[in-house]
Amino acid sequence: MKKIVGLCVLILLSKSIEVYGQVDSLSLKEIELSEVSVVAAKPLIKADVDKTVYNIADDPDSKTNTLLEMLRKVPFVTVDGNDDIKVNGSSSFRVYMNGKPSGILSNNPKEALRSIPANTIKKIEVITDPGARYDAEGVSGVLNIITKGSEFEGYNADLNTILLNRMQMIGGYATIKYGKLSLSANYSFSHYKSKIKAESFQQQFNRPEETYLNQYNNSSYKTPGHYGGLEASLEIDSLNLITLSGFLNNGHNKSNSFVSYSMEDVGHEPVYSYGHDRNDYDKWGYNSIKADYQRSFRRNKKEMLTLSYQYGYSPQNTNNYSEIIDKQGDAVSLEYLENFNHQRNKAKSDEHTLQLDYTNPFTEKHSMESGLKYIRRVSSSKAISEVKRQESDDWSPSDYQPFLDYRHLQNIMAVYAGYGYSYKKWGVKSGLRMEHTWQDVTYKEGYGKDFGYQATDWVPSLSGSFKISDLQSLRLSYNLRLRRPGIDRLNPYISITGKSINYGNPDLKSEKHHRITLAYSYFASNFNMQATVLYTESRKGVGEYQFLDANNVQNHTYANLENIRGGGLGGYVGYNPSAKTSLSVNASLYYLNLWVDKKYETLLPGLDNQGVSGGIYANFSQKLNRGWRINLSGGCGKQEISLGYHPDLFYYYGATISKSFMKEKLTLALRGQNFLQPYRKGTGKQIYPDFNLTQKIRYYDNTFGISVSYRFGELKENVRKVARSITNDDLERSNK
Repeated sequence: MKKIVGLCVLILLSKSIEVYGQVDSLSLKEIELSEVSVVAAKPLIKADVDKTVYNIADDPDSKTNTLLEMLRKVPFVTVDGNDDIKVNGSSSFRVYMNGKPSGILSNNPKEALRSIPANTIKKIEVITDPGARYDAEGVSGVLNIITKGSEFEGYNADLNTILLNRMQMIGGYATIKYGKLSLSANYSFSHYKSKIKAESFQQQFNRPEETYLNQYNNSSYKTPGHYGGLEASLEIDSLNLITLSGFLNNGHNKSNSFVSYSMEDVGHEPVYSYGHDRNDYDKWGYNSIKADYQRSFRRNKKEMLTLSYQYGYSPQNTNNYSEIIDKQGDAVSLEYLENFNHQRNKAKSDEHTLQLDYTNPFTEKHSMESGLKYIRRVSSSKAISEVKRQESDDWSPSDYQPFLDYRHLQNIMAVYAGYGYSYKKWGVKSGLRMEHTWQDVTYKEGYGKDFGYQATDWVPSLSGSFKISDLQSLRLSYNLRLRRPGIDRLNPYISITGKSINYGNPDLKSEKHHRITLAYSYFASNFNMQATVLYTESRKGVGEYQFLDANNVQNHTYANLENIRGGGLGGYVGYNPSAKTSLSVNASLYYLNLWVDKKYETLLPGLDNQGVSGGIYANFSQKLNRGWRINLSGGCGKQEISLGYHPDLFYYYGATISKSFMKEKLTLALRGQNFLQPYRKGTGKQIYPDFNLTQKIRYYDNTFGISVSYRFGELKENVRKVARSITNDDLERSNK
């Protein structure tokens, strides 16, 4: 009798799975019926009208990987061989943590995401078409990282460690819920190190006595970092919920480099040569505290009013010391470079945000949302630059901006309203956002004049969807997105290197990007596919550029000089031929046409660039008997072009072998990436009106080692969290 009942349940369950397409090979739940075992599964990927969700917690590989490594599996997200991240083929994206902005994750994502264990993350939302409720900034999309937190009744804890030749990490998280109070905490410490060797050949056109510059670079980097969070939720009653949270992500980069320079004239006769020994110490981070109050209404539990406050603090300090060694010859272009240089810059940003959101799906067909938001952001920089000719001399102020005391106050007031309509297979979302910005720049010390700036921007958004079938859908959307420059691009602080001077531009204005996207999605039981067609255009965007000044010194800075027009294709395919096998592929191909705005044609005559970027990235996972699993990953592609920069192809590969014990509570893994050779090769070109540069690089990033994860505890039921929260995504990040 038990066998007959079990067989009937098996047939019914298989029919249910066939209808709703909810089978996935990576996250399994077992139903024991005496002699019958039925395997059902939760889907890893879910597509909504404006976003795609990847459930990292349901992927077994998350037990032993970092969050950066798991991003290689997420649709429309690519991580290349240098761990540089792109969303929809572009590096201009924002990163949130639990629906609120994370300054360090947006400004320095590679180092920050490398320090986060994947087993502390529940899911990642790839928001490709942000609506009116999101800040108008953030061009190519938003990555919203949702931590596991205290979402169940009971307690749970996880300890993990990663020991690789180039990276070490130790951390864990714990969550507990008792009654209406829930608490969660996580912390990890990571240490990453790498080495680069490069040779560059530069040809200059403005002076025959200084034509050919050869450079040889040997650099090593160490990046220790701390990541942690603490969250508490109190459910006062069924209508009122309070959440308090705090997060930190701090670290520093310590680098040592030696670069040799040799200059030749047009006839290849030596002009000068020297060595440049440099030590850098950069401190970065983002720390925040946040409070949310959510009020639901009895007449409709989905009608909600949310009040949020957040404070964020972001230090960006630098301290570098450099020395000139074995100098031979002389030239006017070297007068800026003393034998000993010491530069210190203490920069920071303080941010206060207050936000009110209201949402009301008042019928099955109609819904609305609206809100107010105010941001007050104060960025400052205090810098000192000192030099001396002999080691025994006293330090004296540099001729290049010896002192800087700079303050940038930015206020942003935003109002938004959105409307949604759905009928049968059709859906429409529309919205309008108004943002008024006023800012003041003051110089207590240093070069520059105080000035103010005000602007009002109206930002529309519109998207429509059509459900072709239960498995297929189409979406067409238009977005106008803004991008405001961050403190790293505004700061006029002058940094001196062995061959150039680098500084920001406080006169930078925000840029506007128009984007049109057509997307197709197909989700079945063992086959998932998403594809997009994208067009984008912008004028007077913030671009990096370089030039040789009157003294033949190479300058590197920013300006509103970049015009962009482009488009392309992006796609994701996930295939699970069996309950133990999975394959996923991310691919993209984009074309960009860049040219200089008329205002800068005299300074940079003829500077433009056009070309393709993108790549293909694959992940394969196979579950074996007795708890064994193998995972293979790899890809190749081409980085995004910019004005003056022409990248070349890159590649990477990796492999992991893991085994689970104690009913999958303990997992051990042996891992490696780019481990078959001592280094990878890369090339790149820079083409400007007054010089061309070709660079050949060796990346010593081969990694191998082990990781361990141990989980214990018992959880039972979900815990409520606020549905709306603060999301600041308005600052343009630097491509570090």
